[in-house]
Amino acid sequence: MKRLKFFTIFLTLAMVAAACGSSSDDTTTTTAGTPDATTTTAGTPDATTTTIAPLGGSIEVLWVRGADHPDGEAFIAVLDAFTAATGVEVNYQGLGDDLPTILSTRVEGGDPPDVALLPQPGLLVDLASRGALIDIEAELGSIVDANYASVWRDLGTVDGTLHGVWYKASNKSTVFYNVQTFNDLGLTPPATWDDWIAVAGALVDNGVTPIAVGGADGWTLSDWFENIYVRTAGQEKYVQLTNHEIPWTDASVVEAFTTMGELLGNDDFIAGGASGALQKGFVDSVVAVFGDPSEAAMVYEGDFVGGVATGETGAQPVVDFDFVPFPSIDGSPPAVMGGGDVAVAFTDSPETFALLKFLASPEGAAIWVARGGFNSPNKGIDVSQYPDEVSRKSAEGLANAEVFVFDLSDLVPAAFGSTGAAGIWGGLQNWLENPSNLTSVLEQIEAEAEAAQPMG
Repeated sequence: MKRLKFFTIFLTLAMVAAACGSSSDDTTTTTAGTPDATTTTAGTPDATTTTIAPLGGSIEVLWVRGADHPDGEAFIAVLDAFTAATGVEVNYQGLGDDLPTILSTRVEGGDPPDVALLPQPGLLVDLASRGALIDIEAELGSIVDANYASVWRDLGTVDGTLHGVWYKASNKSTVFYNVQTFNDLGLTPPATWDDWIAVAGALVDNGVTPIAVGGADGWTLSDWFENIYVRTAGQEKYVQLTNHEIPWTDASVVEAFTTMGELLGNDDFIAGGASGALQKGFVDSVVAVFGDPSEAAMVYEGDFVGGVATGETGAQPVVDFDFVPFPSIDGSPPAVMGGGDVAVAFTDSPETFALLKFLASPEGAAIWVARGGFNSPNKGIDVSQYPDEVSRKSAEGLANAEVFVFDLSDLVPAAFGSTGAAGIWGGLQNWLENPSNLTSVLEQIEAEAEAAQPMG
């Protein structure tokens, strides 16, 4: 199988990250503004300046987020700025978890979009191996080298060919909490796993449900597992499990699930219990913590929780919400699990390349950075450009992580790692429904992992 170089790359003290996910299905068309040329302005001396000339025409862009999701709304603002600069009309659709399936179908049918943002490197590898993606080296290579650390080129490269520009990055090792709830009860957010169990118990004793879980979106559960696994098993086994060099029935996986069960296996700790969590999507889990009335005190997910909290409930950083790093387990070093969204081209039109250049520019990143709920891997973005203390803290957490791993479910084949109700996501949902059924759950996940491995 064609693999990304990053399958075996882990970073120390390096800026990395990203988001995954799923959500709404919505279509939005950006309207062309005045077709004036724009020049992106570098935020650091080694970033590049890119001039994007007026073009006109139109392109189609696909991603997971629709206009009714805060991330979709923010990305549409980025596309609107691109339209205003170039006159290129963008027909945009947010397809949720159906993105991989729809892309595959359209590629097979000879009707791909112009550009898509992919939330999984595994999907990038799959599409590149099928010859569906355009080689962007000639048009984007120098821009990528000037604006990104080398790891991001590696992540966008398959078999030596540059196919992708990483636009969005996320620190997915952040536990958000309701500041007022913790202040009212005189509680300190957890720094270790044992602290977390103790805080959860104290919240229950005070009549407050500790955690909201968006288990209807299976990716939230895989993010829980991946954070726990890298802390209990370590980087080396994380790599081995990613590459299926050890089975999902391995003792290290059993240990991680057992640890996870100390929180998620206790219905008293979860808003609505396991059954409620399995009916609650990611956005709803955030609203459950920061809405009025609040249903829970904490929600684990990536740093994009802040943007959702503000967009859906009006909650404000520091005053209403803050986060702590995902707690250490048995003395494990500070670690960040992250993911990202990579822009790829299916057509080689000037309009397509113009959009990728815009997304690769500091200016294209700064539009969303200023809105909050977003991290950029672009070197042209300085931490001071983030709008609040919470988002700056997230960006610094990425930069200073002693251990970084990329989202495991994003690295494996999409049919196993990022397909609703199947593979890793479906297995974790089955486990949450009945944690005592762990052995059969892991046997099923292992069977699906084996089936997803390339032949030969």
